[in-house]
Amino acid sequence: MKTLQFAAHIENNAQLHLSLPAEYANQDVELVVIIQRLKQTIEQQNWLAFINQSYGCLVDDPLERPEQPALNEIDPLL
Repeated sequence: MKTLQFAAHIENNAQLHLSLPAEYANQDVELVVIIQRLKQTIEQQNWLAFINQSYGCLVDDPLERPEQPALNEIDPLL
């Protein structure tokens, strides 16, 4: 398996035109397409930065759920 990375423009009709290297000519191949916008808004950039900074921050102090009291009455479904 070989990974090829491209920057491309998707047309107004939602079609993507992709040219591959000649070594793949006349072959059956399996493609995996991952779409990521090139331009991110400031909000998206800030959110991704927050996730990257906070990921794994509780690895040494995991959250624990305390014992829950017994449920005496269940509300009927409507």
